Amino acid sequence: MHSLVNLAFTIAANALIAVLLTIIGFGRGFAINLLFSQCIGLSILFSIGFSVRRNMLGWQRWLAIVLSIICGSLIGSFLARWLADLPIGVDHVALQTTLISLVFGSTISIFFILRERNARLQAELRQGEIDRLEADKRSIEAQLRMLQAQIEPHFLFNTLSNVSVLIDSEPMLARQLLDALILYLRSSLARTRSERASLKDEIELLRAYLEILKIRLGERLNYTFAIDPELCSQPFPPMLLQPLVENAVTHGIEPKRGGGEITVTAHQKDGCLNLTVCDNGIGFAKMGKMGIGLENIRSRLHVLYGDTGKLELSENADGGVIASIRIPLCTTKEA
Repeated sequence: MHSLVNLAFTIAANALIAVLLTIIGFGRGFAINLLFSQCIGLSILFSIGFSVRRNMLGWQRWLAIVLSIICGSLIGSFLARWLADLPIGVDHVALQTTLISLVFGSTISIFFILRERNARLQAELRQGEIDRLEADKRSIEAQLRMLQAQIEPHFLFNTLSNVSVLIDSEPMLARQLLDALILYLRSSLARTRSERASLKDEIELLRAYLEILKIRLGERLNYTFAIDPELCSQPFPPMLLQPLVENAVTHGIEPKRGGGEITVTAHQKDGCLNLTVCDNGIGFAKMGKMGIGLENIRSRLHVLYGDTGKLELSENADGGVIASIRIPLCTTKEA
C-alpha cells in the first residue's frame, strides 16, 4: 500500500512538472514534456527502490541514492527519446527538458526517501515504546509476585496465631476463622493459577480476607459490598483492592476507638470501571503515613492503562478516607 501511494504521488508530480515546463515554454509541447517527466521520474523512483536498502549505513544510502538518480535519469531520458522516436543524441530542447525533469525528479525522490526514513524512525520509536512498556509490565508483575509472597505468609502466620489463641477459649470461633482462611487460600490459589482474572475473583478474595479480619476484630469492623452484577466478568488485575482495604483497616479502623465500617463499591460510568474502598476511620488528619502499597498500585495502573488508570484518595464526609480506582471498561470484544 505504501509503494502504491508513492507511485501515484510520483505520477501526479511528474504530470505537474510537465504542465510547468509547458507553461514556461520549455520542451516540444505538453505531450513530449509529459513523456520525459514520467519516464525520468519513474525511472528514478524504481532505481532507488531497487538499489537502496534499509540496512545501509548513512553514506552508503546517500551514495546509492545519487547513483540511482543519475542512472534513472539516463535510462528515463533514453526511454523517452525512444518512445517519442527522437534521435539519440544531443538535442538542446530535449536536453533542457531532461535537466529540468532531473532536478524536479531528484527533489521528489529525496522527499520520498526522507519521508520513508521519518516513517521508519517513527515506527522504531513506537516499537521501542512498546518494548519499554512490556518490560515495565514484566517488572510490575515480578513486583506483584514478590508482594504476594511477602503478604500471604505474614497474613497466614497472624491468622494461624489467632486460631491458636482461640482454639481453647472459643473453639467455634476458631473453627469459623479456619473456614474463612481456607476460603481465602482457595480463592488466592485459584487466582494465582488463572491467566485471566475477573472482578468477581477479586471480590471473592476480598470477602474472605475481610471475613478473617472481621473475626479477629469482632464488632469493631463491619463491611459491605455494593457491586454491579454486570461488572463481575470484567477482567481485573490482582492485588489492587486488597492493599486499599488493608490500609483502611490498619490506618483507619483499628486506631479508632469503637472501630468502623468499610464499604467496597463497583460501578461503571463514561466507559470506565469505577471502584471505591470507603472507610469511616480516623481520617487523613490522624492517619499519617498511608502505607507502602499505594505507590505500587499507581505504578501498576500507569503501566497497564496509561493515563486512563487512576488512583485517587479523598476525605470521607463522615470521617475516614475514600480510595477510588478508575480503569477503562473492557468491552465484550476486547475481553
